[in-house]
Amino acid sequence: MAKFSLGIDFDVIAVMWRREMLRYMRDRSQIFGGISRTVLWLVILGFGLGAALREIEGYSYAQYILPGVITLNILFSSLQCAVSLVWDREVGLLRSVIISPAPMLSVILGKVLGGATIAVIQGAIPLLFIPFLDMRVTPHGFFYALVIMFFMGISITAGGVVIASRLKTFEGFGSISNGIIQPLYFLSGSIFPLRGVIGGVGFLDIPAHLRDELRQLGIFAIGGGWIVQLPIWIQALVYINPVSYQLDLLRFVLLDFEQLPLWADLMVTLGLAPVMTIWAAWSVERMLRRRR
Repeated sequence: MAKFSLGIDFDVIAVMWRREMLRYMRDRSQIFGGISRTVLWLVILGFGLGAALREIEGYSYAQYILPGVITLNILFSSLQCAVSLVWDREVGLLRSVIISPAPMLSVILGKVLGGATIAVIQGAIPLLFIPFLDMRVTPHGFFYALVIMFFMGISITAGGVVIASRLKTFEGFGSISNGIIQPLYFLSGSIFPLRGVIGGVGFLDIPAHLRDELRQLGIFAIGGGWIVQLPIWIQALVYINPVSYQLDLLRFVLLDFEQLPLWADLMVTLGLAPVMTIWAAWSVERMLRRRR
């Protein structure tokens, strides 16, 4: 009889982590998806739309959406890892787990750590475009970005496991994951800021020192530039979206720009991962108990 346990078995964690990595290395479609999303969003949308939106708070549009593209790759890869739970349940791996003495938390921890590692690899693909975006990121910035991506991968993979534990088919997870990824992505400040100045054509004709002085005085709308101020109800959705804080922290370490309180970014990013992992382990254990 398997019982929910908070015990840690490092051998079980290592086996589950290795299994996820082998599955990833055999599935080249994920790498192709990460590259194609980066090209589509960062190169085509970033430079295409950037021709009109020449500046967001001093950054080019491609620079501004870079952390968002990283987040999009992490969302897709983490939920793809989570969906394999449905397959494991169908082919009988989880049935073996039931009769094994392996603590459920260790099983899920191995799975979410594998998902987080894959998320870092997929999320690092857009970082390869930094030399073409005229950005300067310090080695510390790169390291902190990878750490944030890892914690994002843990929390999102664990969240996907919670959802997958309640579903019966791949088709159901596919439709729900699309309904989750898009709201989490678009309501995280990934492509537009919560508020701030977007410089359009003509805005950059104003001398930079004059624009800075005007901003210090609270004057944002001038020339070809305009203020972005999302409606209150959309702002509320952004504030309750945990991905908003993770993305904001990622943008801070890469661009030195944030719009949410830094303490909230850190608390959500570091605190959500263990909470979601325990929730995922409890959800899977409950799912298996019902199927016995």
